[in-house]
Formats: sequence, C-alpha cells, structure tokens
Amino acid sequence: MGRRFKDMRTPEQQWAAQQAPRLRQMAHEADREAQRQQMTADVYGRQGRDYSDPARAAGAQREADRQRGRRDGLRATADRAEQAATPPKKRGWLW
Repeated sequence: MGRRFKDMRTPEQQWAAQQAPRLRQMAHEADREAQRQQMTADVYGRQGRDYSDPARAAGAQREADRQRGRRDGLRATADRAEQAATPPKKRGWLW
C-alpha cells in the first residue's frame, strides 16, 4: 500500500530539510573564524610584549564575539529548520 497524501512532506518541510545542513556548515565556519579572531586577540592582547597592540586586540575580540553570535543564531535557525522538517506524529489507529 502506498503512502497517503497526508503522510507526505510538504514542500516547505522538504526545503527546511535541505537548508538545515547548509546552516550547520555556515555555523561551523563562523565558529572557526571566531576561534581565529580569538587567537589574534590573545596574541596582540599580551601586555609588556614588543608585539602587543591593544587596539588590534580589542578589534579582534569584537569580531570574535560577533562571529560567536552569528554561530549561535545559525545553529538556532538550523534547529528550527530540522524541527519544521519532521512531520508531526500521527495518532494511533483508534483516533
């Protein structure tokens, strides 16, 4: 017996299922960029070194924080997309 129409995914659910992995990949890239910026902030933020540059360290720290916020937003969006992609559970045979 074939699947009933009501058991099939809607086009919106199919699109959300395709977007979730892409959003997770973008979140991963934002996380890597945040780590890179954090390393820059840590290196240039050392006091008493020849290469210390507080302005550059502060800018890198702001960028790292911005990338972390972007990462968190993308992960939340991916979670919502995955949740929207799964069709609701059907009731049992009695109802």
